[in-house]
Amino acid sequence: MKTVLTTTEFTLNPGEVTALSVHAAQRLHVADARGTDVWLTRENDSEDYWLRCGGSLLLRAGDEVVISIDPRAVHPVRLALIAEARRPVLALADLPHLVYRSLRRLVRGTEWTPNQDRVTAS
Repeated sequence: MKTVLTTTEFTLNPGEVTALSVHAAQRLHVADARGTDVWLTRENDSEDYWLRCGGSLLLRAGDEVVISIDPRAVHPVRLALIAEARRPVLALADLPHLVYRSLRRLVRGTEWTPNQDRVTAS
């Protein structure tokens, strides 16, 4: 099965502070920071998070977060919000198709018919 991701990239300049409201679970990824730490805090969480380039943090649905970049940083920081696309919800109407596919996978490896083995010499 192929995983489909939705990515939103944005840039924050040195000294910039932004607030995000997260409506669905997403991963905040620091794509390019050039040695600058990214500070993040979320509402109702006593922890502060410091992320470096390549680091990421899972944000839950309903999180309110504040992200800040050190004002002494030389370069802007590029961040990405990565969300996995939702899988469709299964319905009762999908059951016959799923049973058929499962049985077909089981039988595929056992397609042997007795007394029909033929050995030929060339």
